[in-house]
Amino acid sequence: MNRNGGPLVKDVLLGLVVGVFSGLFGVGGGIILVPLLVLLMRTEQKQAQATSLVVVALGASSGALTYALAGSVFWLSVPFLIAGGILGSWLGTIAVKKLQARWLQIFFALLLVAAAVRIGMESLGSATGFVGEVTVAVALGFAASGLAMGFLSALLGVGGGIIVIPLLVAIFGFPQQLAAGTSLVAMVPLALFGALRLTRSGFTQWVRGFRIGAGSVPGAIAGVALALIIEAGVLQIGFAALLVFAAVNMFVKALK
Repeated sequence: MNRNGGPLVKDVLLGLVVGVFSGLFGVGGGIILVPLLVLLMRTEQKQAQATSLVVVALGASSGALTYALAGSVFWLSVPFLIAGGILGSWLGTIAVKKLQARWLQIFFALLLVAAAVRIGMESLGSATGFVGEVTVAVALGFAASGLAMGFLSALLGVGGGIIVIPLLVAIFGFPQQLAAGTSLVAMVPLALFGALRLTRSGFTQWVRGFRIGAGSVPGAIAGVALALIIEAGVLQIGFAALLVFAAVNMFVKALK
């Protein structure tokens, strides 16, 4: 009982922490979970990233359903995002298998810094009008955006929203909420595809991913509740500082 209960409790508690940060700062669980698994739980980098994809898929599913019910998904773009994303995810899983863990840690640290810069800056308005219909050029643009999203998702074990949401907003004129909802819908199959591809190499820990994901659900609810009572500027600065701190630790670990 104790041998099985210990890991279960630790993973659920880890999920609660990940969920709180995800709900509090409005980011995917992967960008929080991977550093926690690597730096605090002593999990190997590739296992941390692959297992994170399971948690990302679970979290994205609930978020996608919420946005879909609210009508905040641009469904015409979804097939092209997923098509490009599957190719990107396939390429990303190949890169994960080929690259040394040290390089993955360095790339993830760079991602954390980029995320810190983006979160620390004020949101920029859309640079163009919203794309209401899908032409050939627009479809190719969605596919290219999905490819980048899928590659980043599989390579680093994150949802990919950190790259596709700014693209949807800046290039295609999506409102922020519509971009987030559309991103989450496309994210679910891409994360699952990446997790399945990395299962053959023994990197994806499905049971652990489900345990962490189960804990993240109530944690996210608590995080959203906290976000409603804390000033947004304070949240952004605090989280940006936390990401930079995690990035420095990832760099140090990689250099060792």
